[in-house]
Amino acid sequence: MGFLRPLSRTNKEEEAMSLFFDFNTAPSGEPQTSVSSEANSPTESRESTPRPGGIRVSLACIPCRSRHVKCGAEMPNCGRCVQDDKPCFYAKSRRGMRDRNAPRKRANMKETTRVNPIPGGHNIYSNNSLAYSSHNSSESYSRPSSEASASPESSSSKLSGRQGNPKHLLDLYYNYFHKAHPFVLPRYCFLARLDTDSESLKYLLPVMQYIGSLYAPDISSFDLRETALNQLDMPGLPPNGFTVLALLLMGIALHSEDEFGQGRSLLDRGIYMALEIRMNSRTFANMERDPVLAESWRRTYWGLYITDAMISGITRSPNFILHSIESNVELPCEEYDYDGIIPRPHTLSEYETRDFEDDEPVFSSFTYLIDICRISGTILGLQNLGIKDLEPAVANADAMLVNWKLHLPREKQGVVDRNEDVDEVLFQAHNMLQWLMVLIHRPLSRLYHCPIESISSSAPPFPSHEINNKNRSLWLHTKKCLEASEIAVNLYTLPIPILQHSPLGIHGVALSTLANLSACAYVLHGAEWHRTRDRIRLGLGGLKKMGEVWATSRRTERETKRIVRGVFSLPPPGEMGGHSIVPANGQNLLQTMSSVRAKGR
Repeated sequence: MGFLRPLSRTNKEEEAMSLFFDFNTAPSGEPQTSVSSEANSPTESRESTPRPGGIRVSLACIPCRSRHVKCGAEMPNCGRCVQDDKPCFYAKSRRGMRDRNAPRKRANMKETTRVNPIPGGHNIYSNNSLAYSSHNSSESYSRPSSEASASPESSSSKLSGRQGNPKHLLDLYYNYFHKAHPFVLPRYCFLARLDTDSESLKYLLPVMQYIGSLYAPDISSFDLRETALNQLDMPGLPPNGFTVLALLLMGIALHSEDEFGQGRSLLDRGIYMALEIRMNSRTFANMERDPVLAESWRRTYWGLYITDAMISGITRSPNFILHSIESNVELPCEEYDYDGIIPRPHTLSEYETRDFEDDEPVFSSFTYLIDICRISGTILGLQNLGIKDLEPAVANADAMLVNWKLHLPREKQGVVDRNEDVDEVLFQAHNMLQWLMVLIHRPLSRLYHCPIESISSSAPPFPSHEINNKNRSLWLHTKKCLEASEIAVNLYTLPIPILQHSPLGIHGVALSTLANLSACAYVLHGAEWHRTRDRIRLGLGGLKKMGEVWATSRRTERETKRIVRGVFSLPPPGEMGGHSIVPANGQNLLQTMSSVRAKGR
C-alpha cells in the first residue's frame, strides 16, 4: 500500500469517509452546503466565518463507528447492532444543545478576561458566544474499572500554586513538549507573529500555555486548562490551520492526562476541520506566502495523521480515520531546516520510489515516522483475526516492519542527529517500530498472557486461540518479541531528560515491560531472568518519571506494579518450586500464585 493516491475524490474514498462523515447533509433548518473542491487560502480562511454545512460528524452509533462499518442510525438501536445482538448507544450531539452552565461560564470568562488579559492587549473571548456542551464524547475504549483514574481536579491539574509568567510557560512548552511534537511555528517565528498578529493565535496560545504549565510543579494548571477548553468549546471557531493545531495539541495533552474520551473528541474535531478546509491537499500549504507557515501547515496535517495512528493503537482500534483518506500533502523537512531556510519539500511519490535509486536519498525524520504510522494502519486489525489467518498476517506485517528498518539510511538508523542531540521525532519512529513488533509477535510466542494482565489498560487483548507448544515457530516469535521489548525499554536510557519524550510513548513502555514480565514468568531463568528483571525496573522507572507530568503514566505505573508484584511473588522458572511453561490461558500461574500466597500466611 503506497502513500500516493489521486486527490480527486473517488467513489471508494466517499465510501471510506462515509464511515466517519455524512456528506451534503445539513441539520434541519440549516442550508445544505458542500466542501469546496478548491482549498481556501489559509490566510483568507482566518477571516471567513464558518460554514453551517459541509462535512459533519456522522450519526452512526459508537459500536458501528468503532468497528468501521456503516450504521443505519435507527433509534433507539440500529439495525446492525440488533442483528449482531450487540449493545447500541450514541454519542451526544453538540448540535442544538445548550449548555446549562453557559451563562455562568460566560460570566467567568468575562471576569477572567478583565482581570488577566492575554498578552497583546486583545480580548480572547467573544461576549456573545455560547459554549458547546463539552465532555460529551463517548469512547469505545474503556479501561479496567479497578484502576479508574482520578479526576482532573484531583490529579492531573494542579489546583494550587502560583500563576505562571506567560513567557515562562511558552519557554517550558518549547523546551519540553515541542521537540517531540514540532508542529507549531519555531519559537522566534511564533513570538514575532504574537507581536504582529496575536488575533490569529488566540485559540492556540492558551493551549500552549496550559501544556507548558504541566512541566512546572509550582504553577497551577487548572485555570489555564479551563481557559483553553472554554476557548475551544465556543461555537464558530474559525476554520483555519491555527484552530486545527490548537485542537490537535489539546487532544494530545488531554489524552496524556488520562482523559481518553475528551482527548479523542478534540482530535476528531481537528481531523474533521482539517478535511473541511482541505488541509489534506498540498494546495492548502502551497498557497501560503510565508514558507515557514506553509511548513507548519504540512506538519500540522501529518501531526494529525501520526497522532490519529498512535492513539488508535493505544485504544486498540482496528484502524484510524486518516489512514483511509487520500492526501497529497508534501512531506515535512528536517528540524534544523525548519529553524532556518525551508528547502523544496519532497513528495510522497519521491519517497515511494526511493528504494529503486542507485544513491538512495535521505528524507526527514518526520517522513520515516509518517511511514511507520502508515504501516501501523495495516497492523492494528490483526488483533481481531483467528489463529488460521493470524500467522500469515503476522508474517506479512513483520516483513513490512523489517523492510522499513532495512531501508533506513545510515543517518537514520540511530536516534542521534548530526548535532549529537537526540532526534525526538526519529525516537518516536524507532519506539513505535519496537512496540509494533511486540504487538504482532507476542500472541504467537511463549510469552503467554496471564489473566492478571487484564488490570492493565496497556496490555494487549487476551488471545482467543490456544498456543501449540510443539509449533517450531514459537521460538522465532518469542525471540523477536523479546528483542523488540528490550530495545524499546533501552531507548529510555539515552542521556536526555525523559520528560522531553512524547507522552504518546507511555503505552509502548508499558507494553514492552509486560512482555519482559511474561518472559520472567514463563521463559527465562538464571542470569537472563535477573537481567530482564532489571529492564522491568527500567520500564517502571520511565513510567515513574513521565508520571511527574502525565496522569496516564501514573495510572499505568500503578497497574504495572500490581502485575509485577503478583509475578515476582513466585520463584523463577526452573528453580526449586518454580512454575513451568503453561498453556496460553495462564490458569496454572494463577493457581501457583494463590498457593504461594497461602503458604506465606
